[in-house]
Amino acid sequence: MHLSAKLLALVAVLACAAVLVAPAAANVPPLRGPSQSCKEMKWAYINRIKVQKVGCKEARGVIVRYTRLMNKRLQHDWEITIRGWTCDLTGRDYYGDSHRCRASGGRAISFRRGTH
Repeated sequence: MHLSAKLLALVAVLACAAVLVAPAAANVPPLRGPSQSCKEMKWAYINRIKVQKVGCKEARGVIVRYTRLMNKRLQHDWEITIRGWTCDLTGRDYYGDSHRCRASGGRAISFRRGTH
């Protein structure tokens, strides 16, 4: 019984260490070619919005539709297609997750959902 308590304490310490060693805020994978930043959508906890060959207004619309559909379906880890845009989860960390949407003509949107 005493050994089990020590083992449990060791597992807890290792789990805490893993969280502390992990990067604090993973970067959204970069887009290929020139891109521009768009205004954050703080009300939806969406930040680091980068677009390529698409306007910020259209990007915000795609992000909102994608986020609503993802929440509605409780779907967080596979592709969702919205109006010709294919969006996917590209990474997760303690503070949130990174996403990328792609469409024809080299159009692309990348963004983060979360607190940082």
